[in-house]
Amino acid sequence: MAPPVQTETQLERTLGLTAALMIGIGTMIGAGIFVLPGPAAAAAGPAIALSFVVGGVIALFTALTASELATAMPAAGGSYHFINQGLGPAFGAIAGFGNWLGLAFASAFYVIGFGSYLGLLLEAVVAPPTLTLGPVVLSEAQLGGLAAGVIFVAVNYVSTKGTGDLQNVIVIGLLGILAVFGVLGAIEADVSTLRPFTPEGWGAVLPGTALVFVSYLGFVKITTVAGEIKEPERNLPLAIVGSVVVVTVLYAIVMVVVLGVVDRGDIADSETAVADVAGLVFGELFGVAAVGVGLLTLAGLLATASSANASILAASRINYAMGRDRIVSPRLSEVNDRFKTPGRAILLTGAFILLFVLVGDVAILAKSAAVLHLVVYGLLNVALIVFRETDAVGYEPAFEVPLYPWVPIAGAVTSFGLIAFMDPIEIVLAVGFVVVSLLWYFAYVRSRTQDDSALAVHRAPESVEVRLDVEDD
Repeated sequence: MAPPVQTETQLERTLGLTAALMIGIGTMIGAGIFVLPGPAAAAAGPAIALSFVVGGVIALFTALTASELATAMPAAGGSYHFINQGLGPAFGAIAGFGNWLGLAFASAFYVIGFGSYLGLLLEAVVAPPTLTLGPVVLSEAQLGGLAAGVIFVAVNYVSTKGTGDLQNVIVIGLLGILAVFGVLGAIEADVSTLRPFTPEGWGAVLPGTALVFVSYLGFVKITTVAGEIKEPERNLPLAIVGSVVVVTVLYAIVMVVVLGVVDRGDIADSETAVADVAGLVFGELFGVAAVGVGLLTLAGLLATASSANASILAASRINYAMGRDRIVSPRLSEVNDRFKTPGRAILLTGAFILLFVLVGDVAILAKSAAVLHLVVYGLLNVALIVFRETDAVGYEPAFEVPLYPWVPIAGAVTSFGLIAFMDPIEIVLAVGFVVVSLLWYFAYVRSRTQDDSALAVHRAPESVEVRLDVEDD
């Protein structure tokens, strides 16, 4: 018999469908659409719109899986917790480090995006700053990213007070700005610039998906508030799946509009392509290019700031949960007496983010974040199958994945399979990361934890002591 599934104490359910949707949409509309269009268009041309759609489909499989697991186990740590409970601490170490470092890579990507748009805003006032550190020359985007990273880490360190209403306003504002951009851009778009649709061939679509998949890392964050969502059996899957569908359609439309207005070669090296195109659109239609640039620059700043702040919070929360489960030092789960935040986890996460900002290459950061999340998403789908097949005691999700087992199987295969379309450096990163995580498990974790996962108890029910404790995070 599998062990009881651990859940946290019941929280007051105050979040409706709209609020839950805003969490998912708000964390996904970030640097992925405001920074990547230039590099993405250079990689696949107009077919990059199809790459976004493929990425959305892959994300949907895991979105359905995450919906079921979250209604069964609303717990701190999100996907890490689900994998640790289903597959054991060895896979928990892989998932925990993957989620944590993946979010750290993503946060660095987001703050560099913030720095890019901040630089665009300041260009009209001052000359773009640079800084030389020995052989390394930091761009204005990196300098802005470092400053933003320090600020966001500090904010997370001193407070985690909810800002749901503000987040709703920001997300609705972003959707409004992008809707205006989409409509006006469609008026100015020239279909001839979308031909050929696949200048790099159809073989570029999946590598393009690998590049832009960082845009889909936000939907699982909804699972962290599963215990506070009203009617979770209905609203949780609607929010998770709905947020993926909304941003997928939005991403595809924006890319078609961008490449319908300009040739991909004109934005290949731009990290502010959407704002650049908005300037052209507003200039042609109204003779005021600065309004378009300013509007989309503001949207870019809001989106990247929102995504960065949410990712830093989520990354440190995962690190905190790993300390709680003794995957890493329990000191990382200690709460600061003054600010009531997991201070050590936040500072360690912040240090890695600032280090990654120094790397500076947005494509590398985006794909590094994506590859680690793809490992986690694949394991998440496997964990669902384990919970179902072992008939874990207490596993009673309010929502069940349709077409089981084909949906989680498709989620696992597509998540792991997309890694094959990464560049060799990211594939090496994934393999090396898994090896290092397993070495960490054998060197540190195994002697400090007991494997009472659903998989372990199913294999050897007599040799594992079942935990009955309920978390109260």
